[in-house]
Amino acid sequence: MGEKSKELYCHFSFKRPKGESYGFFATAFYSDATFKNIVLQKTRKIELWKNHQFITAIQSYENALSTIYEYQGKMRSVGVRQVMLVTDNSILAGWIENDKKNKQYTDYMRKAVKGYCVGGPKEITLGIGLMEVANYEKAYKFCNKEYLVDGTNSNNVVNNGEYKIQIGDYKSALDIIKEQ
Repeated sequence: MGEKSKELYCHFSFKRPKGESYGFFATAFYSDATFKNIVLQKTRKIELWKNHQFITAIQSYENALSTIYEYQGKMRSVGVRQVMLVTDNSILAGWIENDKKNKQYTDYMRKAVKGYCVGGPKEITLGIGLMEVANYEKAYKFCNKEYLVDGTNSNNVVNNGEYKIQIGDYKSALDIIKEQ
């Protein structure tokens, strides 16, 4: 019998600083359904597609997909096969389930997922699911300048400047070498 596959819970959010053309976009991955064990967090400063609440929410979804794509190799190497998206935005959740739900935003939803689909330049090979709308998502607290990934901040879940995904008893090759 093979090893049981694991899943991660991906919270994603954004903050639009007043009067700025950029936003802080954060993702936070948890290894448990109670969202207590954070294994990866990343915050980026990204130019807004448009300074509009709903469009920025869609851009935040795209950022979550981008982060999943970026780390899917590491995730797969530790047995992760499924990522569950977690949002507290019921409108966005409805659009993720059906991108044609509001035609005014359909083009933005398609822009968000286009590159990550099967055969796309950033194809995601992990299973992606959507949890029921949460009362509280846990990425918003990371939507601040001090969490930016720029090589100078140490508030991220990092190991010598590199993100470290540790789930259960998993050890990286670097961890094993350090123990010798």
